[in-house]
Amino acid sequence: MGEWNETLVAYQKASELDPRDANLHFDLGAGTCQLTRRYAGARRAADRVLDLAPDLCEAILNRAWTQVLSAGNLAALQQALSAIPASQEFGGERVSARYQRCTLLMFSRDVPGLLRECLRAPDMVFSGQVSFVPTSLFAGWAHQLGGDGASSRAAFESARATLDRELRQLPNDWRLHAARGLTLAGLGYRGEARREADWLRRSEVYARDAYDGPFLAEDRARILAQAGDADEALDEIERLLSQPSWLSVHTLRLDPRWDPIRSHPRFQALLKKHGS
Repeated sequence: MGEWNETLVAYQKASELDPRDANLHFDLGAGTCQLTRRYAGARRAADRVLDLAPDLCEAILNRAWTQVLSAGNLAALQQALSAIPASQEFGGERVSARYQRCTLLMFSRDVPGLLRECLRAPDMVFSGQVSFVPTSLFAGWAHQLGGDGASSRAAFESARATLDRELRQLPNDWRLHAARGLTLAGLGYRGEARREADWLRRSEVYARDAYDGPFLAEDRARILAQAGDADEALDEIERLLSQPSWLSVHTLRLDPRWDPIRSHPRFQALLKKHGS
């Protein structure tokens, strides 16, 4: 519902009543503070979780992501992932350690490293609460970054085949439409990618879900950016930066999927406005 102040009040009361509940500090504390850009509070909550449960991998990763969102600190994410087995599954929005490694390598623009990670699990799909991403889609982005048009197209076509097959079973799953829109944009099918962006805008999650909705909106903005709709992508980015969301100026700077609009004056103005 997006009642974040009420959520934080409830968290404070609940933590007084049950101060040793690590999941409480993780879910209501670290997660809510991170989403609402109360990054100092997110770090304190994650530290509290790890005092209670030092081996809770999700909390280790959450604390590292707070450093990425608040300061663009990829070294913190690298350090966290080095302590977590690649096979570790998380569920929720973090999905798995391998998914996080792929994201880190993409943000680092490490094309060989990202391709090696994809080759270790070529047929894998990273599926979680807010994502459904075939490794072939990551491979497409890697080849695209490396300037290998033929290989990127082959990888995107593989991702498209996977997503089309899944959509026949789950036609209303927004995660599949988001990934398909990104895949079509990678293939240069701008009109079809735009139709997926329009589908996302009409979805109930976009309109009513204050937690998952920002993930959907961020993917929608990426589709629009890569499909050549810079102004509408920037409208979405501006909205996400002005309200609770998982987007930050640091991830905008790091993520190469924003490259098509990176030099746009509005993009640079938003970085400056929200970077203080």
